[in-house]
Amino acid sequence: MKIKSLLFYFFVFWLLGYCREFFFVHLNNIMYLKFYGHTTLPIPSIMSIFTSFSYETLYYSKYPYTLLWVVLFFTANYFALKNLSLEKKLLRFLIYSYSILLLLAGISMMYGYFVNNQLQDDEYTFSRWLLGIAQS
Repeated sequence: MKIKSLLFYFFVFWLLGYCREFFFVHLNNIMYLKFYGHTTLPIPSIMSIFTSFSYETLYYSKYPYTLLWVVLFFTANYFALKNLSLEKKLLRFLIYSYSILLLLAGISMMYGYFVNNQLQDDEYTFSRWLLGIAQS
């Protein structure tokens, strides 16, 4: 039974990782198309709905999409630990880890927004790196 559960969660994490990568690669490609007016990569039909949005809308939509993926990965991690481990400390460590990553990313983003009046400097890169950890 434990082997089936391990295989199931391996598949869940593989699927989440693949879908996240697919989504953001193609969203960035559409943004490239909007910004430069051309692209060399085909846009999959499932992503074509995003071609109707402006570059700015796509850019700022990446923030809630990133948070959505963090929630999905947290949920998968939570249930994997809950079902595969008897150690409750691991669940607390997971919750604390995600909380710290989100808090640091949020502070970094707020600093960039309120001090630099934009969301595109080093603070943005740092917060994306932190949330990338949470999505991995």
